[in-house]
Amino acid sequence: MDADQPHSPSSPDILLPQPATASTPADERSFHIRLAVFASVVIIAIVGAFVGYPTWQEYISQQEAKLELRAYVNVRALGPPALKEGLSPRVRETIQNTGRTPAYNDAIQAFITVADYPLIRNFERVTCPPDDSQPDKRRWFLGKVPRRETVREAPLTAEEITAIQTAKSALYYHGTVCYRDIFHESHRTDFCMFWKWDAGRLSPSLPCDQGNKAD
Repeated sequence: MDADQPHSPSSPDILLPQPATASTPADERSFHIRLAVFASVVIIAIVGAFVGYPTWQEYISQQEAKLELRAYVNVRALGPPALKEGLSPRVRETIQNTGRTPAYNDAIQAFITVADYPLIRNFERVTCPPDDSQPDKRRWFLGKVPRRETVREAPLTAEEITAIQTAKSALYYHGTVCYRDIFHESHRTDFCMFWKWDAGRLSPSLPCDQGNKAD
């Protein structure tokens, strides 16, 4: 009667692959392959138990440590004190690493644009350069790093100034900072801020509703 009962899932003899009752040469080969795979898995498990390998909890702890220690870069800027026809608008920016370890500066791409206010379209998102580009411009930095002014090549026109002063347009400063952390992982900070006409003068810098993102 016991012979008619199926084996329970805990039966040890089902752990090993079983050959067919009436086996052919192909079945024999398949059985030996499965047996070799089973033996390899057992050996790897035994070696891992003695040598040791990272657990999921250890992996999570490592990632949390990286997030706590890595660099985080943001951008602050001072806009032009006044608008004047025929003069190019200038913005003086500061790149700041607020993380606990240095950041490796790969590239900063910044633009000054007069566009609709409120902004109705997103500015084009630039691509970070390859890791091996502009090696002479790279450096490690921590804290604030002032940069030279960003100057728009084209001077302001009378139409642009009128649009800003009538609250139809604003002066936008936008771009991307590409950098790496001490773990050699690449990151980027997209930024967008603007100055609008307020009580007869340009307002302090204000963040855009879109275009500000950091990884």
